[in-house]
Amino acid sequence: MITIKNARKIYLSNKGEVKAVDDVNLEVKEGEIYGVIGYSGAGKSTLIRMLNGLEIPTSGSIVVAGREVSRIKGAELRKARQEISMIFQHFNLLWSRTVAENIAFPLEIAGFAKAERDNRVKELIELVGLEAEEMLIPPS
Repeated sequence: MITIKNARKIYLSNKGEVKAVDDVNLEVKEGEIYGVIGYSGAGKSTLIRMLNGLEIPTSGSIVVAGREVSRIKGAELRKARQEISMIFQHFNLLWSRTVAENIAFPLEIAGFAKAERDNRVKELIELVGLEAEEMLIPPS
């Protein structure tokens, strides 16, 4: 579960304050999937970076899986980041792997057993309707 309360991120520049994220409130329950969309410069990347601890909110709180992200440090933060996924607007696939293998790769790095990876990949491929493409190699 993700709970964002009154999250703000303000950057200081030579021209003054830049409000990248201003008073965001959101709750995402377990099993829900959301996308963050908006114009260039709207604060999407900053919000996502606050979710995974790459940025710390100027104010407000962000709780992921019961943990206040800004208070997690070191090995615990690295482990938490393994449980938080994000897909970038311009992403790169491994051209030598199939669609299914690209999906499985982060799970492999995280140490998931092959059977568990295969089950999760199957679920995700079905979720987005890529059954016919799962064995294809993405164009390079």
